[in-house]
Amino acid sequence: MLVRRVLLSLLLVCIFSSAASPVLADQSPMERVQEGTEKLIAMLSDPDILSPENHEDAIARLRAVAEQYIDFGLVTKYAVGRPWLSMTPQMRTDLTEAFIKLLERSYLKRIPAYEGQEVLYKKEAVQDDKAKVLTEIIDKDKKIVVEFRLRIIQDKWMIYDIVAEGVSLVMNYRSQFSEVLSKGTPEDLLQLIRERIEIIDRQQQEEEQAS
Repeated sequence: MLVRRVLLSLLLVCIFSSAASPVLADQSPMERVQEGTEKLIAMLSDPDILSPENHEDAIARLRAVAEQYIDFGLVTKYAVGRPWLSMTPQMRTDLTEAFIKLLERSYLKRIPAYEGQEVLYKKEAVQDDKAKVLTEIIDKDKKIVVEFRLRIIQDKWMIYDIVAEGVSLVMNYRSQFSEVLSKGTPEDLLQLIRERIEIIDRQQQEEEQAS
C-alpha cells in the first residue's frame, strides 16, 4: 500500500545514544512528528525525486531528513530485543547499519509519490521520557490510524517505532529476529540480514536489465 510505504520511508537512519530528561525538549512529540512528516511530504511531492536516474541521490536526501527525527539505533535495539544487551558494541553497530540498509532496500526500492493524502494529528500521550502520537491518514475514502512512538534522545523527541494499521514495525521484525537468535548467534542474524539485502539488490538489477 502506498500510504504504508510513505510512512515507513520515514524509518531510515540515525544514531544510537542515551536518553535525557523530557523537560529539556524544545518541541512536543506531536510537533516533532508533524515537522518530520511535512518535510517528507514536501520531498515526495517533488517530481525529480521520483526519476530513476536520481534514485541514489533521492535515497541520500531522504536519509538526511530521517536522521533528524528517527533514532535507528533504538529501532534496532528494540527489534533485536533482550539479546541486544549481551552483544558487543561492534556487533550492535554492524546490526544497526545492516538493518538500515535492509529497510532502505525494502521500502525505498521504488520511492512512492505523494498523492495528496491528508495527515490529521489527533493527540499525544507523554509518560516520562516516552510518548505516543496518534495520527490518521486520509487516503481518498480510506482512513488509516498510525501511531508514532518516541523517546527523548539528546534533548529531542525521536521516533523509534511506527504502528500502522495495528502492525508495529519493531515487533514485526522482532518476531523474525527472535526466531533466528533462539537457534543461532548474532553473527547468524547479521548474515541473514546481509543475505536479504543481496537478494533484493539482485532482484532490482534483474528488473533493470529486463526493462
